[in-house]
Amino acid sequence: MSVIEKLAVISDTITKLMNFAVSDELVKPDFDEYLATLSAKNSDRSRLQALIIPYIFERRLTPQRKTILQIYEEKNPDITKEEKEIINSLSKSFSSVFEVKRVLSNGFELFNLVNEKMYKILSLVKMNNFRGITPGQFALCRIFPMNNEYYLLEVSNVISSINKEEVYKYAIAKIIEKPEDAYEENPKKLEQIETIVKDFSKKFLECFNTDEIITTNTYADNLINLFNTYCDDGIMPQKEDIEANIKQVEHNRYFTVSDFKNSYSNFMEKSLEGFSSHSSVYDIGIIYDKELGLFVLPFYQTFCKIYEAEDYKTVQGYKDCIKSFLENDKVNANIIKRVASKYQNFTERTNEILQTSYSFDELLNYYKADSVEKKIYSSASVLYASKIFEKMMNAVTVKEENKPKEGIDYSHVGRNDQCPCGSGKKYKNCCMPKE
Repeated sequence: MSVIEKLAVISDTITKLMNFAVSDELVKPDFDEYLATLSAKNSDRSRLQALIIPYIFERRLTPQRKTILQIYEEKNPDITKEEKEIINSLSKSFSSVFEVKRVLSNGFELFNLVNEKMYKILSLVKMNNFRGITPGQFALCRIFPMNNEYYLLEVSNVISSINKEEVYKYAIAKIIEKPEDAYEENPKKLEQIETIVKDFSKKFLECFNTDEIITTNTYADNLINLFNTYCDDGIMPQKEDIEANIKQVEHNRYFTVSDFKNSYSNFMEKSLEGFSSHSSVYDIGIIYDKELGLFVLPFYQTFCKIYEAEDYKTVQGYKDCIKSFLENDKVNANIIKRVASKYQNFTERTNEILQTSYSFDELLNYYKADSVEKKIYSSASVLYASKIFEKMMNAVTVKEENKPKEGIDYSHVGRNDQCPCGSGKKYKNCCMPKE
């Protein structure tokens, strides 16, 4: 098959998948509901096409959590060998944020900010469709591998180089959303993360003499900082400092925490503020899974109490709490296994509350399919190995340190004068507003 023929078959297969999504009796109602949640039901053709690509490659349907590609293959058993090969390749597609390094005659050289790897990408369409894309810009793209080459499936956005900080924030948000994207395509990054997880597991036990700590959000940041200081500087925390930050909530109850509802554009700043900045008080589990790394889980003790209490109805918000742990992709299957190993009534009580009849394995496969099928490290552990995260944390920290202090008159301070905040630095290097 020639290159032109191959590109034609790929494009034709993608078109068939898109037509399938908007016409199949099983898929179409779900796609319509998907559009409705995005307030995009009456979108024009170009907007619809931009939404249908992520839907096709990220959505799972049926109790078996099948992908749209799997459903398409089942309903079209007579597709050609070439189509099957393309669908298999498309199933490995992923989206990320890339820096444009070079524009080629048939594609691009792109640096993936999430997994820190360079890609040579071939375009499925003529390059004049990308006339406005130049080196130095950033592009949100979906690509897929096939026969040792990478192909460009879509470019959903192009961002100017002057908005680098916003792009970095987006890349970090992508890591938190899907930490596996930072290492599945990059063996060196995976090796680095594996080393960190193993090393930090030992340090967590040395630091706390346990792999699980329960406290409240008011104190959780202090414990995490004690651990980070030990990892970074080797300073072992004093026993009394640890004990002073282990507190229990008065009543275990689950409720909605409005402080969690942040956009990717401000989450770095919110992260620096930490859990202690939240107006509500709730329990937090700080857990180190020796296989997958550090997890910080709000309402973890409340979740456990549902299975520990003789009458689970005494735990306020018990049903919503269970649903949040099962439906939240950030809660790995290993966490559910941990809780189930503590409480023999886990499966029975979960079924009773949710009015289902799953076995434990069925429950995991339904709610935690991704982390059952593959090893997904915690986002915290992946961020420890991320260069973008390190850059952003340094930049945000400097920005916070250089923010003008309240109650100080800066109106008559020259740029080269000593800053009146008392830092000892020149005003231009301290509190003077930066352009």
